[in-house]
Amino acid sequence: MRNLVVAILLIAIPCISSAQGSRANKWEASVSGVFQESKSIGGQGSSSLDVRSNTGFGINFAYNYSSKLALGLDLEFLNPGYSAVLVDETGLEDDVVINHKISQFNGRLKGTYNFIDNHFTPFVEAGLGWSYFDSNVADGPPIVGCWWHPWWGYICDGYYSTFSETQFSYGAGAGLRYEFIGGLFIKASYNYWELDGMGSASDSSFEAGRIEIGGLF
Repeated sequence: MRNLVVAILLIAIPCISSAQGSRANKWEASVSGVFQESKSIGGQGSSSLDVRSNTGFGINFAYNYSSKLALGLDLEFLNPGYSAVLVDETGLEDDVVINHKISQFNGRLKGTYNFIDNHFTPFVEAGLGWSYFDSNVADGPPIVGCWWHPWWGYICDGYYSTFSETQFSYGAGAGLRYEFIGGLFIKASYNYWELDGMGSASDSSFEAGRIEIGGLF
């Protein structure tokens, strides 16, 4: 039995050693599952917005300047449901209640610091970028355009402009990373992001958990 243990250690130690430092000077790419927690935001004049929790996905790229330091780009896509209550400040109109889904996109540049130069390491992240929100609710009458088609003649079609907003965002996260022999890795993290420029909103932060699977190249 002791000989078997020694043999396993002799095989495992070179494998672990080969994983150490393997991230340095390499690119990595991953796909991620994103679980964004629900959020209640209070606005001016008792208006409110309740965003329900949602699961989306992301595409992530990074370059490892060393085994501990990396700089990357995160692209996230979500479609959470929401309920908005719009209150007329004059009191002359009834409250407007909207139930719909938001098209949400997050794009951020992010720095990552891995604490351990090994295949298993905790890490912290910090970054900044932009978050785009489309309410999918029309903000006016349809816009109609017409053009000439050589086969079908004049064709007219319309589309609606919707309420949308782009906000500067910044934040940080922390998690764990495990890298397999060959460069395949998995990451789990908790992330906190703040939206800048939300005016009188009572709370403009979002929290999300992420699971990433990717590889080095």
